[in-house]
Amino acid sequence: MSRLSRGRPHPGSAAFERPSGPGWLRPGLPDDHAREGLERFAWALEVMRVAPADRVLEMGCGHRVAATLVCERLDGGHLLGIDRSAKMIEAATRRNQAHVAAGIADFRTTTLAKAELPSCAYDVIFSFNVSLFWTAPARELDQLAETLAPGGRMLVFHQPPFPEKNQQVVDAATALLTEGGWKVQDTLCADIAPVESVCLFAVR
Repeated sequence: MSRLSRGRPHPGSAAFERPSGPGWLRPGLPDDHAREGLERFAWALEVMRVAPADRVLEMGCGHRVAATLVCERLDGGHLLGIDRSAKMIEAATRRNQAHVAAGIADFRTTTLAKAELPSCAYDVIFSFNVSLFWTAPARELDQLAETLAPGGRMLVFHQPPFPEKNQQVVDAATALLTEGGWKVQDTLCADIAPVESVCLFAVR
């Protein structure tokens, strides 16, 4: 069984500190995302350590908050967010209209299997609560390996409805990734309300 750790995924990564102060809830963040709900995305940003020039792929961009936070760190980099839901992509595009207009972000309605991503295109690949990483078959893992740039990293985040599910997800995802030729370098967890989040840090 994989052990959930509170370590850091790579040298130089800063320990996560909960944001505080009046600037934490940025203007424009949707009302249905309370402070506790946003904490997981802030933690994810600290874990990912996105560099300004990184090319980033977000799978299942959903509520689009994570995409916004990533784009705020990019300068010369680019984010592609994909989701099978046209409604989510419309919302993500609308919320990140300035980033799209600036050429920093793009959002596409598609499944991963149909996305036709170029080879070696992304430095960082991440997702939150995307089940393909712990449910077989996962042929898309080969597709992700092909589109990951040399030295790149993939981060699989999960925040379950109840904490007991975290270990099940970690065990299943670790097994599936390992079978697919990935190496899980670290497994992290963060005490975030309402239920702790986990992250698998994987490379090829």
